[in-house]
Amino acid sequence: MNILGIELEYDFFDAGQLEAYERENQKVADDIKEPTQYKGKSTADSLRIQCRIVDNFFDALFGAGTARKIFKGKANIRDHMEAFAIMAQGAMNARKEFDAIEDKYAPNRAERRQAERNSRQAQKQSTRNFQQHAAGKGKKHNR
Repeated sequence: MNILGIELEYDFFDAGQLEAYERENQKVADDIKEPTQYKGKSTADSLRIQCRIVDNFFDALFGAGTARKIFKGKANIRDHMEAFAIMAQGAMNARKEFDAIEDKYAPNRAERRQAERNSRQAQKQSTRNFQQHAAGKGKKHNR
């Protein structure tokens, strides 16, 4: 995935990596909400704290120095939140893909496929009956 011009690999389908993402994501949520760290701080200092929390997130997932590479040492809250959102979107996309795979290969897949076949057969038969019925009526009118 491309995060602010830096290409990073992350496999949300790998249990270990997903576990790390979930742990670090929760840590960001908890740390951002901790009110005591903001007491007596200016708005700028509060933004620096939040940026540092996101920096720690990226360094924990991709290795030390990753945040410096992405953000170039700046404490720009917009960039930090955008980068964090890209990771969150990657996780959501992986979840959707996983759900689709799970639906496709779920144990009741054979039952669903048979029900779909039965439905298609019923539609075909209904169409044939209609065509025969319509054709038969047409002949009666021509006589």
